[in-house]
Amino acid sequence: MSEFISVEHRDRVVAITLMRPERRNALSLELLGGLSEALANDVPDDATAVVLTGAGKCFSAGGDFKSLKGTIEDKAIDEAIEACTSAIRQLPIPVIAAISGPCMGGAFDLAMSCDVRIASDKAVFQVPATRLGLLYNPRSIARLRLLLGRDAVFRIMIMGERLDAIAALKNGVVSKVVPGDKCFEAAMTMAESTAANVPAAVAATKGFLNAFDGDDFDPAHWQKVYEELLSSPEREAAVAESKDKHG
Repeated sequence: MSEFISVEHRDRVVAITLMRPERRNALSLELLGGLSEALANDVPDDATAVVLTGAGKCFSAGGDFKSLKGTIEDKAIDEAIEACTSAIRQLPIPVIAAISGPCMGGAFDLAMSCDVRIASDKAVFQVPATRLGLLYNPRSIARLRLLLGRDAVFRIMIMGERLDAIAALKNGVVSKVVPGDKCFEAAMTMAESTAANVPAAVAATKGFLNAFDGDDFDPAHWQKVYEELLSSPEREAAVAESKDKHG
């Protein structure tokens, strides 16, 4: 396990923490590699949710400027971020970002790849890509355009607008804002609430949403998945349990 990543298992919820507080959890290649490794190897098959957060009072300041060269070599950072965002989307369970303090640059991409984002009222969001002479990763911009709409993406990606927590909530960047330093606890509470969900149904629904937002959506495939789940043993057991509980 990377020294820059902490993994904690709380029953069936996995908490993953970016651990470079002295550098405001800046996204070095080493940290991003550790995050990819944790997402691939430290989330057990019976996990029901993941919570992603940053140590200290910052989610992440974004790309580590000590690693940036201002040349094509910086593509390595973008590719490492893309590997992490892909791993987040491919997990068949909810991934919840708990965002306390700044969430900048590439960290914004990480957070937006999570399924739910809970922010502290002290959180701030900004992507200074154009100030650094950069067209941000085109695949990421395309995903953000689907999630947020053109106006919000233009303001964030081109204007470099800095959003506080309330503006982020208004623009759909975050799902919920909580006071003070309680966003991690709120994220854990939400994660724990998923324990009763049927894993196959969760995986299928997240997979459907990801496919619908991508370029490989196949209606016939998802109709087949829908029909298979209707008659699955897991669904039959869940319906029987619900009948017993509610009469």
